[in-house]
Amino acid sequence: MRQGRVNQLGGVFINGRPLPNHIRLKIVEMAAAGIRPCVISRQLRVSHGCVSKILNRYQETGSIRPGVIGGSKPRVATVEIEERIEQLKKEQPGIFSWEIREKLVKVSILSNTKLYTYSFI
Repeated sequence: MRQGRVNQLGGVFINGRPLPNHIRLKIVEMAAAGIRPCVISRQLRVSHGCVSKILNRYQETGSIRPGVIGGSKPRVATVEIEERIEQLKKEQPGIFSWEIREKLVKVSILSNTKLYTYSFI
């Protein structure tokens, strides 16, 4: 198991790992009580950047949970793509998703560089 390292404020952290939820919650509670981020940072021994990032995320999303690292974002289909998929499904009810994708590429609705997943289709 990796050991935590000590930051400049004397707080322990594990590089690349999110701050524990109880500390995130404390940051939000202290900010709600009117305590400035620089004071929160010193009291909890968490970097000012980390405090700011957590407070910004909380303001934007209402969540204290850490962001997801990696993964792929689902592609949003245009109306044209959705209509064409529906048309192909009506014309051939038993058509496979890979066949739909091939046909969309063939008629240049989809490009080979921006392929949609089969589960999307």
